Amino acid sequence: MKTSACFVPLITAVLIGAGPNKQMCGDTADVTDTNPTCKGKMVPSAFEPAFLNISKYIWTGENTVPEANNPVGTRAFRKNITSACGKCATCATIVVAADDSSTVYVNGVAIGSGAGWTTGQVYFAPLNPSSNLFAIAGVNNVARAALMATINIHYSDGTHETFITDESWKTVRGAAPQGFQLPATSDSTWTFAMLQGFPQNSFWGNPALPPVLPLAQSKWIWTSANAATTAPAASNAFRKTIDDCTKVAVCATVLISADNHYKLYVNGQAVGSGDSFGRAEAYSIPKLHPTLNTFAIDAKNDEGPAGVIATIHITYRDGTNQTIATDGSWKASQTVPNGFQETFFDDSDWVTATVVGNYGIAPWGSAVAIPPA
Repeated sequence: MKTSACFVPLITAVLIGAGPNKQMCGDTADVTDTNPTCKGKMVPSAFEPAFLNISKYIWTGENTVPEANNPVGTRAFRKNITSACGKCATCATIVVAADDSSTVYVNGVAIGSGAGWTTGQVYFAPLNPSSNLFAIAGVNNVARAALMATINIHYSDGTHETFITDESWKTVRGAAPQGFQLPATSDSTWTFAMLQGFPQNSFWGNPALPPVLPLAQSKWIWTSANAATTAPAASNAFRKTIDDCTKVAVCATVLISADNHYKLYVNGQAVGSGDSFGRAEAYSIPKLHPTLNTFAIDAKNDEGPAGVIATIHITYRDGTNQTIATDGSWKASQTVPNGFQETFFDDSDWVTATVVGNYGIAPWGSAVAIPPA
């Protein structure tokens, strides 16, 4: 059994029967583990897009005429959101459009930056269980200025709640104050944001939604090299374990498609299934183990070509993210053993998956339908 610098004796019993390359880290834990509302079982769900067409364009009100020119510079916007009683918030999907650019912060941590209002930018962020501060630095370079965002908060019970930018957001009619994004900063003297317009009838219009995740960097994989042409009618198993003591994993989003069928599991729990290689399905995994997570796929071919392709986006407690793609590092089996989906299943004698080809290869092409963010 592999040992680790962050192994503690208290979990020795849990590790009995684990595969030779598995470790758990006793000195890392997710903040949700200490919150009573977060003790229930993780419930995965189909991914729910953060639609921008339900949101509103806002700005500071320095110019009281909507859609009019505003001073150049960076402006601060923020909103505290409290989870409903009994709900455990784990992660958020945030889609933003801005004229001209923006930086998104959650609980004081920079999550990402983007520019433009014709297409939204998507970000994934870890949350505290009950109360979270969302802050956005909006930058106006010239003339009109506006900001719009939709926030989907994902709860551990598989539900979600949507919040939008509107007149309830706080702002300052002037340059963004130092530390405006920090929870310790008081916004009690700030004013409320001013409505600039709706997506349906404003100067900026309705931004396009980006795909929830890309498939372009992922590979079609199977257990034989010529699977793009033909493969036996059979079920194959695939596994990928992320074993990392250096960060605390919080949640994940998974995008997956297969020719012909798949069943997706995370840490032994069934997540979802699909049966069309012409479209991909996306799933929210609201809670991961802090350091050790296994993604497993039971993929079945009916006849002809065979393959499975996926992108996994893991969000960590420090606000960083990691993208995992199907590739030759996945483990593969031409059978589907009992319990193969469990984290501690021993796959040491499995082979590595065969890369059939890049996304876009025939016969699947690059037109797989991907859900929006």
